[in-house]
Amino acid sequence: MTFQSKVKDYLSDYKVKRFPKKENGVWKRNGKETTLGYAFKAPLKNEAHPDSDLNLLEPYKNDFLKYEQSFKGKYKIKRHIYFHHLNSSQAMCFNFFFPLFKDRKLDLITDFLLFQGETIEYDTVCFEKESKVEGKDRRSTYFDFYFETKSGKKFYFEIKYTENEFGSAPKDKGNNKLFDLEHLEKFENVYSQHLDVLTEKYKSKESFLSNYQIMRNIINVSENSHVVFVYPKDNEKVRKQAEIAKKEMLQKPFDKHIHLAEWNELYEAIKTSVKCPILEEQYKEFWDKYLNIAKYEKIQ
Repeated sequence: MTFQSKVKDYLSDYKVKRFPKKENGVWKRNGKETTLGYAFKAPLKNEAHPDSDLNLLEPYKNDFLKYEQSFKGKYKIKRHIYFHHLNSSQAMCFNFFFPLFKDRKLDLITDFLLFQGETIEYDTVCFEKESKVEGKDRRSTYFDFYFETKSGKKFYFEIKYTENEFGSAPKDKGNNKLFDLEHLEKFENVYSQHLDVLTEKYKSKESFLSNYQIMRNIINVSENSHVVFVYPKDNEKVRKQAEIAKKEMLQKPFDKHIHLAEWNELYEAIKTSVKCPILEEQYKEFWDKYLNIAKYEKIQ
C-alpha cells in the first residue's frame, strides 16, 4: 500500500470518528464522480459555515476564520479547489503555521531552520504568497506560507502532504513527447531570465519544464531569500525530488538557501517548545489528524 493510500484510509476513519454525521465529499474528474470517505461535502455558495471549515482544527479555527475574512478583493486568501479534502496540504499549512503567527512564535521556525536570533517582521506574514518572477500579466507561482525577518531574510514555504510529486509542465496534446506551446513560450520569455542560481544541467528548457513546479519554487532563491520544502518522510517521491533540488539544482552557495523539513521533525521541534495550553492542544490535534499514521498501521 502506498503512503497516499495509507493516509487516505486513516483519514477516512478519522472522519467517521470525529464527524460521524457529515456526508462524504465528491471528487470529479473527466466527468465522473467518486465519493471520498476522507473528504467533506463541498462548500456551497453563500453558505456561512460550509463543511470545509471543519478542516480547520478547533483550538484556532475561529481566529483563523476572522483572519481569513479580514482580506478583501485581490488580497483575499484563495482556498484550493479541494480544500474540503481532509488531506488538503493547504489546510495542513493553515493548521500548523497560523497558531505560531497569531501567538507570535514564528521564531520557533527560524530556530528549527538554524537561524537563531532572527526577529520576525509579523506584518510580512502571508499565506498564499505570490512570487514576483512571472510579473503582472502571467499566472504566478504561489507559496503556501511566507515571512521576512528584520535582518532582511525572506522565507518561502512549499507544503506537501499526500501529493504524488512536484509536477512537470503539461505535454502537448498532439505529441506527448513535447511540452505545450504555452509553457515553452513562458520559459523563453519569463523563466529563461531567472536561471542564474541554477546549475548548468538544469538551465535547459527540457530540464526546467520536466521539473516545472520545483523549478518555479527554487528560482525564487537569492542572496536573502530561502525556500523551505516541508513534506512527510514517507512520501518518498516528493522527498527524493526535494533532496535532488538541494543537492543538484542550485549553484553554490545558493544550495544552502534550500531547506528540507520533514513533517515529523518539524512537529517535534515545535511541540517540545510550546508551553501554553491552547497551543499544546492545537498540536495534539494536529498530530492526531495528520501524523499519527504509524500507530494506525500497527493497529491494522
